[in-house]
Amino acid sequence: MDYDVIVVGGGPAGSSTAYYLARQGVNVLVMDKCSFPREKICGDGIAPRAVRNLYKMGLRERLDGQFNKFHGFRFAGVGKTLVETRIPPTPRFPDHGYIIKRVNLDGILLDYARENGAEVWEGCKVKAPLVEGGRVVGVKAIRDGKEIEVTAPVVVGADGPHSILGRKMSLLINDPLYLGISIRQYFEGVEDIDDYLEIYPDKAISPASGWVFPVTREGVANVGVGAMLYHMQKDKINLHKFFDVFINDTPFVAPKMRNAKPISPLRGALLRVGLGGSKIECPGMILVGDAASMTNPVNGEGITYALETGEMAAEHIMESRFATGTFHIDPDEDSFKQKLADRYQHYFRHGILSIKWGDRTSLMRPMLAFTSKNERFRRYLVRSLMYLKH
Repeated sequence: MDYDVIVVGGGPAGSSTAYYLARQGVNVLVMDKCSFPREKICGDGIAPRAVRNLYKMGLRERLDGQFNKFHGFRFAGVGKTLVETRIPPTPRFPDHGYIIKRVNLDGILLDYARENGAEVWEGCKVKAPLVEGGRVVGVKAIRDGKEIEVTAPVVVGADGPHSILGRKMSLLINDPLYLGISIRQYFEGVEDIDDYLEIYPDKAISPASGWVFPVTREGVANVGVGAMLYHMQKDKINLHKFFDVFINDTPFVAPKMRNAKPISPLRGALLRVGLGGSKIECPGMILVGDAASMTNPVNGEGITYALETGEMAAEHIMESRFATGTFHIDPDEDSFKQKLADRYQHYFRHGILSIKWGDRTSLMRPMLAFTSKNERFRRYLVRSLMYLKH
């Protein structure tokens, strides 16, 4: 075998996996079709739970003073009601998050994995898994214009919601209940933004929800809307029209945007949520992050779960090595999907049920009305939405 582990995808999930493996002396290769830095469609919000993971990796000094921090959340969408609260202090989590463009965050993480011993091939496009006897034993790829085969007893697919590895091994599940679409655009000249993330489950764009995230304090913001495919198909929703309504007609956002100018194209991305959009594993291979359908269905956040599933994948691989003496993973012997379900399914289930019963925004609006006069419940709302436990 050429390597102990091949990781396909150099985003947060892939870089996290590679970092934790390389730190333990594993011969790990990361392959990504892009050359970094590269852009990635995202809301750019790094929640406190994700910040904890980044600090644990030793990245605090690279983030502090370099990127905009946020310290609270502001919700609107119930008439004239505006609910805001600071991030509650807890022993386990920091009282802040960051807004970091993915073009910056992903480059930092991939460089960090490389610095800690991972080999990285940028601009290397994986075409398919290499399979022998029903087991994944490597990948087929194109590097420097040449077709190559690279082998390893373990392959980790961190190649996003359209995962080529997941698709080729029939691991992706295209159930609209577990798929979402988000679109976002950067603007300058956005007024009245500070160190709060603003989230709008506004009735005018229901069942979608919108956001305004402050990239800088000087009026640059990431503005977007997102909805579940389940509702988009059922209600025949045009998300681009909802975006126009959101920035031009909603009572809290339109005043902020009156002098704003777009500084990027409007672009969209697919989300796989709640563990239901992927089978996650097969002999010789596991999926992590977006490929494993690990976007949070409650709040649409994915960076936290990319970082955590990367760390869990490394632990899973090392546990197998210690148990068998070799790099060998098999779902029939030790299921990675079950480990993810044990940790997250009870929480993700609430988001999936809200999608089935109506939509997240229709349930959230009465919650906001209830919490608007009670700081204790506002803090509970933030802890629940951001999964600030464990």
